[in-house]
Amino acid sequence: MDVKERIARDFYAARDRRDWAAVRGLLAPDVIWREKDGGQDYSGDHKGRDTVAALLAKLVEITGGTFTLEPRELICTAEHVAANVRWRAERSGTHVEGYDLAVFRIADEQIAEAWFFQDGFDPQALSEVFSFAASA
Repeated sequence: MDVKERIARDFYAARDRRDWAAVRGLLAPDVIWREKDGGQDYSGDHKGRDTVAALLAKLVEITGGTFTLEPRELICTAEHVAANVRWRAERSGTHVEGYDLAVFRIADEQIAEAWFFQDGFDPQALSEVFSFAASA
């Protein structure tokens, strides 16, 4: 298995276990996490290992632990790994699911940069489920 693929798979496995220390260890100290789904509370560029790990933990927390990611296919290039990911979550009776194309730039065996391109989801349900506002 390509080292970049192993890092990405280890990252998703650590998130699935809610092992935030392992997640932080797979992120470069100065990681840039790019969530481009405009208009969501989590949208924008997030910088630094602790900031990104806290964001990922918060997404799990606000969904009551229902947020899951299922990486399907991974493709590696010289510096990047792209993952086709199926995701789902629910909150207060609202369910949302879709797909991500996640692209990770790997440097020194850590995730140095990440971009996410979502597809196939209900935008209203996404906003309701992942809102940082107090739980409904």
